[in-house]
Amino acid sequence: MSGNITDRLIGNLKNSFTYEFMVKPGNIHQIDKQSREIPVNSNGKNYIIGPARGEDQNSSGICVSVGLNGVSVYEYTQNNIYATLVYETSINEWVHVAVVYKEKRPFLFINGTFVKEGEMSPKKYVSPSGSIVYPPGVFFIGDIKEVRIWNHSRSENQLKVNMNARMKGRENGLYAIWPEKITREINKEPVSENNEKKTEKYRGLKSDQNNKIEVSIIIPSYNKYPLNLFTLYSLENQTFNLEKMEVILIDDASTDQTKDSLQNYQAPYQFKYIRNNENLGRAKVRNLGIQSSSGNILIFLDAEMLVDRNFVQNHVKYHQEKSNLIMSGVMYSKNIITCIFPKDDRAKLDRIAEMVKGNENLNNKFNQYEKAAAKPYPLINKSDISNQTYGALIKNANSWFRTITRKYGTDLEGFEFPWMALLTGNVSMRKELLDKAGVFDEEFVMYGYEDWELGYRLYKAGAKYLNAKNLVSYHQEHPVAENKWKEAIENYHLFIKKHNDVDILILSLELSRLTGLTTMNDILREYKNLVNKYGKKTKKFQNKFISILETIALLLKVDIRHFNILGAAGFGGEQINELKSDLRKLNNLGKYKNLANFIQKVIAS
Repeated sequence: MSGNITDRLIGNLKNSFTYEFMVKPGNIHQIDKQSREIPVNSNGKNYIIGPARGEDQNSSGICVSVGLNGVSVYEYTQNNIYATLVYETSINEWVHVAVVYKEKRPFLFINGTFVKEGEMSPKKYVSPSGSIVYPPGVFFIGDIKEVRIWNHSRSENQLKVNMNARMKGRENGLYAIWPEKITREINKEPVSENNEKKTEKYRGLKSDQNNKIEVSIIIPSYNKYPLNLFTLYSLENQTFNLEKMEVILIDDASTDQTKDSLQNYQAPYQFKYIRNNENLGRAKVRNLGIQSSSGNILIFLDAEMLVDRNFVQNHVKYHQEKSNLIMSGVMYSKNIITCIFPKDDRAKLDRIAEMVKGNENLNNKFNQYEKAAAKPYPLINKSDISNQTYGALIKNANSWFRTITRKYGTDLEGFEFPWMALLTGNVSMRKELLDKAGVFDEEFVMYGYEDWELGYRLYKAGAKYLNAKNLVSYHQEHPVAENKWKEAIENYHLFIKKHNDVDILILSLELSRLTGLTTMNDILREYKNLVNKYGKKTKKFQNKFISILETIALLLKVDIRHFNILGAAGFGGEQINELKSDLRKLNNLGKYKNLANFIQKVIAS
């Protein structure tokens, strides 16, 4: 063995060589399209073998990325990057990976078994990179046991025979082994304390920082610049130990300035920026964040949320005191105006002017705004966020949330829909809860209900929900996209399809404006009490009640006004008379006022 594995480009190995290593990745990597014709960008890679470009127009360098979602081999020319082999698979445990180059074409083996052939390079010379996970925590997140480079194309049999064997360093064709301490041991070289520390710092088997992570903050973002940057700034000021938290921002193919502003963002916490080449939607993006996370506690945060200094610390404190919790802060969130957008009308500008007139700094910034500006105009900067001097821009919060918190309190006592507190703008849980209930359902592609659907599964798995006032967040106002009503109703029906329960069907009452939120809650509580108390005696009524709810939900989908509900449900004269009889019995019992009033309203429709 004579090679130096720390060379950026191992130029004395050409066209035929082999990488092999034992690896357990710690996050996902970006899946690019396999092609030697169409170049890709450098985003989202998890390089176990780091990049090294070709030295001239005749040569290129080879590197390898390994994520929880597969293995990719990249060819770096002087000018471009090509994904020459892309293999999608789930890697959750230790695996042996071998990338065998044979006459400029890559072949991939997993645990000694051939799985895929890649694209041949048109360059005259293809050489391996010797940049192994350098620097740690930047190129590669995960664990590595050993990396070997051979000066020839290894056969499948050779890989299977030797993949678990310990190398002595004198094997025929073995160019180098990593980490260096193995090389030193082979050559009987002493390792000084300083050298060992240097290896640990720059080329350690695992990122030390990654080992310390307790909290992972997952932020999906689509066209939220500069609001998403303000959110990241607010996370820089946390009282929680920044060495123990990571922030994962998944850019879901934004077309604004997000990519340019965040690619080189330097944070005091561990920051992972993942960019999708195409828009995947809310559920898939959050799952990417979960897969990339290292912490035991997950905080889901919207890209346009400013948070208080104690935000992370308070989330963590609740989970330390009690297990099985879903901690939600969205229902106590307030709104804040941090930017003026080109679409903002005169009325909004007048409101902002009124809000800032008593604050000299904010008032000066507002007066410098020109209505003709084509980009968002920030009213605050990083210093304002650090010093929290934006109070004049804070507004009242969503009244729908306030209805819940005022009536049912922080512990949601008496609220039949506690899972509604799983609102991903500001919510946290231990990762182990997702082992019980699963992650976000990726069939929810359009707008809405992907968070409540997960919340409902967690609720049925035994999770407890709490709201908290001290999980302080401020939602930065921004232009709202076109009406999402139809998309939301489609997703609501997908929710029903997956959980055809009365708890979900009854949501149609508030959606259709037949009742308000608290009345809907009272109807469900009384219905469940009736069923629990009288059981089989109410079976026919239960069937009619469910049929009524299903009809109301269907009418929402076809966007028809809710009149003659019983006719739409296909009730004949006999069933209508039975329902009237049920109504009289409910009134006589005297404990089911809200349920009886609803039945009366349906009959009268």
